[in-house]
Amino acid sequence: MAKNFNYSWVVLKLAGSFEGNDIGDYYHSPVEMGWTKNIKFDHDFIGRKALEAEVANPKRTIVTLEFNSEDVIDIYASLFREGEPYDFMDIPVQQKWALWADQVLKDGKLVGVSTVPGYSYYFRKVLSLTYIDVELRKPGTEVVVVWGNPGTPQKRIRATVAPAPYKKDNRRIDVTTLPFYLK
Repeated sequence: MAKNFNYSWVVLKLAGSFEGNDIGDYYHSPVEMGWTKNIKFDHDFIGRKALEAEVANPKRTIVTLEFNSEDVIDIYASLFREGEPYDFMDIPVQQKWALWADQVLKDGKLVGVSTVPGYSYYFRKVLSLTYIDVELRKPGTEVVVVWGNPGTPQKRIRATVAPAPYKKDNRRIDVTTLPFYLK
């Protein structure tokens, strides 16, 4: 069930299995977002000490999750079975929510928050940017994403950690080094 936070000037629609107690539970720091290289401590600013402590000992980092295809197919198959189906997964990408946040579990323990999933036709996978405990950032680590709003049937989707960004940036590659380069 979508949660609403009304701040008189804006109403945020939140969806997904993650249930924060406060809007701040949905915020991510520059360290979690992988922006550490852009942080400069050459001047004073509010929150500097807290940010310095987080840079020295980060708790979460951003990764990509590859959703297990069979589990995603089961979500769609539930639309054709008896009983209440799982929440619909709008792919290639969710467009109707301001914020999508799902629980990420490892051995039943909350270890991260997954953002809106999207289907990549290029990679033929459902992918999601995820903020996860740093000790689980290694590519190949297996976790579980809880799909479905609270109060609806929920599906545990197996997922595998991959790097973020997911696709290697080749915009600055020297094309003369490629095997098919014609001289």
